[in-house]
Amino acid sequence: MPDEQLIAENPSAPWLPPGSTAEVWAGADCAVPEPCIIVRLLLSRRGDSGKAEFFCSPTHRGLDIPALPLGSDTGRLTAARGLRLLAGQVLGRSEAAYSCIGYVRNVVPHPDAGYPHPAPLAHVPVFVADEGAEPVTDGTWVTLDGARPDLHVRHWWPIVEYHLTAAAR
Repeated sequence: MPDEQLIAENPSAPWLPPGSTAEVWAGADCAVPEPCIIVRLLLSRRGDSGKAEFFCSPTHRGLDIPALPLGSDTGRLTAARGLRLLAGQVLGRSEAAYSCIGYVRNVVPHPDAGYPHPAPLAHVPVFVADEGAEPVTDGTWVTLDGARPDLHVRHWWPIVEYHLTAAAR
């Protein structure tokens, strides 16, 4: 049974039109909301120090958890199809067990011409792969403490922090 809860809100998210809000939902087993515009994949492990680490890929904006845009309108992939494609790219295999551990919900009551996504709602779910999933792509394993200065502003950060903190208990 889905267990998501609202853990953060950003009423002035800079990536959304004025008057919009980004809500961050998290849980151990979240329902995948529709429509989805991007899927993200969290890979985590226990590092040599015993601390939780998560995998980030290099992007033009710096490190980021692996993501795949799903396209637009009639060409939009389903979240399940996008996740299989993303897993194929990152893990070298598309079939594995995944759970949705949260999502960012863009609440856009009045989209402007520059907002390309569905309105009033659009979602970016974060899926976690089974423990032990190893990436086959370039990237870096980071800890929450080590990554916080650079990555805490990412819209997915509260979901990753919530998940890794809950897993440590």
